[in-house]
Parts: sequence; structure tokens; C-alpha cells
Amino acid sequence: MMSKRYPVWIINPLLSIASFCLFLAGIEIFCRILPCGEYDELRINDPYYYIETIGDIRHHLPFYTYMERVPLRFDFHSYYTKTDGIVPFNSNQFGARWLESGYQEDADTTVLVLGDSFTYGHGLYYSDTFVFRLEQNLNDHNRSIRFMNLAERGADARDVLKTYERYKDSISHSVVLYGLHVNDLVNFSTSSAITNLLAVPWLVRHSKGIFFLTEKLERHWFRRFKIGRMTSCTRFKKSFFRENMAAITRLNAAAHAQGARLVVVVLPIVLDLKQDTFLSLYGGILHRLKNNRIECIDLTRSLDNQNDEDMWILPFDQHPNHRANALFATRLSVEFRRFYCHERRGASRVLRPTKA
Repeated sequence: MMSKRYPVWIINPLLSIASFCLFLAGIEIFCRILPCGEYDELRINDPYYYIETIGDIRHHLPFYTYMERVPLRFDFHSYYTKTDGIVPFNSNQFGARWLESGYQEDADTTVLVLGDSFTYGHGLYYSDTFVFRLEQNLNDHNRSIRFMNLAERGADARDVLKTYERYKDSISHSVVLYGLHVNDLVNFSTSSAITNLLAVPWLVRHSKGIFFLTEKLERHWFRRFKIGRMTSCTRFKKSFFRENMAAITRLNAAAHAQGARLVVVVLPIVLDLKQDTFLSLYGGILHRLKNNRIECIDLTRSLDNQNDEDMWILPFDQHPNHRANALFATRLSVEFRRFYCHERRGASRVLRPTKA
């Protein structure tokens, strides 16, 4: 009796599926025998899951305080231990971020500070932000300067312009400092490059082999794909970029109409600090700012040759930490002293601090 023969179009797919299952089984056994790391899908795919917010997050509300608590098991730099993981966010009489929920003293010169979470100091005590450090550095040299930090989390250049329009007449100022993070012009989340979108939580939670594979694929393929999209020259043609660049141009005109000087501080992406991954992106932004006669300070190389994770506030959050902010402040202190030592020369130059 002859055995029943199955068509090739059935046998080949079945053999392929069986081979793939055997491959996954082998990876699973390998990962369970050898230590390949523990998976935590929340750390990868939801960087704010662990942060406990105490009070409502509110910006520009006078004499207001809310707090965030960071779990100390992730405090690898022992930064948050002195306050049991709690970071307070206080505002002064204008609703600008300040050391305490109280009055910020007047000074001979007021600098209006605008920007997003990098400038606001997300995850940091205010005394460790580059804005406050810059203020202290300048005042240590017998200057009376007050920095009014009106930055807010999640703001892009259009939001920054709205904030300036709101405060330009109520707060007398001679300088506007805009801390420009690249995602104000190119639309991506701060920690997008380390977010593993391939990791399906319910699946990788129960399979070390699947976690191992998705981690390798994300690190060596999908991550490059995401960075490639971030750095593509087509980004400069997107409506998000054009609208926000136009908002910066209008901000510059509005500041000049107030008799103030706009200085855009271009901040780096805290990733691939030992490579030139984002060099073309930085260069394109700086070129366009210069063409629009926007005076700017280039800090994009200020963290060169640092280890990425040594500059992050938390292992799952790529906001710059106190060490990175100290480097920003050091570079900015030199440039701002020049502002007060020379007459205004127009707004078309790019100020590039010397690399350390």
C-alpha cells in the first residue's frame, strides 16, 4: 500500500515553521541556562511608569509646587538619595521654575528663559539645572543677573513663542535665552531611540528567548532604522520643522521689538555621544538658524566622548542629568560673559564653545 503523498506547497511551509520553532526552542533553552539579563517591559516601553507624581503637573502657576518621586533602585549615580527620591518643582511669583515656591529677587538684568524639558530641568533639583548654574556662575563675577525660567515640559518652538507673547510685556528683560532641543524641530520623543517597540509585553515577559531576540533586533537593526529617520534630510521638509522654524523667526522679531536680544542655545541629543550620528542633523539646524539671522550658541558637541548612560537622569530616561547640565553651564558661562563685554554685533553668527 502506497503512503499518501502531500503537495510540496504544504510540506515546505510546515518544515519552515517546524525549523523556526526548533530555533526558538534552542534560543529559549540557551537563555534559561545562561544569564542573559532580566526583562522589564515597562522600563523599555514606558519610561515614566515608575515615576510617582505628587500633585498636578502645572506650569506658569505662581507660587506652586508639585513633586515627583523616583524609585531609588534605579538611582545608579546616588543622586536622589538625599531626598528619598523626591524632586520638587517650585515656581516663583511669575510661575517660572525656582528654588522654592516663593519670591525671586530682582536684579539689574533679567534673562527670560524658554524651552522644553531639557531647559526646564526635568528630573533635576533646580540647583543642578544648567539655567541656575549659569545664573550662579555669572553672579559670582560681580554681575546682578536674574534668569526667569519659563520653560515647560513638552514644549516645541510654537509653544515657546506663545509663552513669550504672554510674558514679554509683564517681565522687563534684555535677553531671551531659548534652550532648543532638537525635538522642538524634529518630531521624536526624548527616549524614542531606546524604546523597544518590538517587545510585546505579554510575550517577552514569559519567554527569555523572545526577549533576547527582540533586544538584539532592536539594538542592531530597528534602532538604526529609528535614528535614520531622525537624521534624514527629509526631516527639514516636514511641516513640523517648517512651522517651528518659522516660530523661532517670529520669536526673534518679537524679542527685537521689545529691545531684547534672542540667543538660541542648541542642546545635544544625549545619545551616541562618542559618534557623529547626529552631526548632519545639528548642522542642518544651525545652518537654517544662521540663514534666518538667529544668534545661537552651539552646545551640540559639549558632551562629546562621554558615556551615554553617564549623562542620563535614569537608565530608562535620556534627559540630561546633573553632570551634563554642569557641562552645559560651563560652556554657556564663557559665552554669556562675552555678551556683556562686547557691544551687540547683530544676530547672524553661531557661537561655538571650545570643546573640553
